[in-house]
Amino acid sequence: MGHHDTAFDASGAGRTFGSRAFALAARAHRRHYGRAAFATAIDDGLMPDEVRGILAGRRIVDAFPVRRGESPPAYAGRAVAEMMVAYLASETP
Repeated sequence: MGHHDTAFDASGAGRTFGSRAFALAARAHRRHYGRAAFATAIDDGLMPDEVRGILAGRRIVDAFPVRRGESPPAYAGRAVAEMMVAYLASETP
């Protein structure tokens, strides 16, 4: 075995590719959850404009965060229930 001239960097500064890959995977993950929630909202009777009004420019996963270990179908059901509550609250005088 030869001698290696490298040192361990505990700060993680050298992990730019891994960090970028993780960020891309996380973004795709959030997009998958968001699409599932949007489709469920439409299936449950909300119109796309109503969903956009509830979100007020935010993404679904930002307005209704995904809980740890939550599957996309479970998230979609919970997020749509929370959207309905927000929608009804905005419609009440």
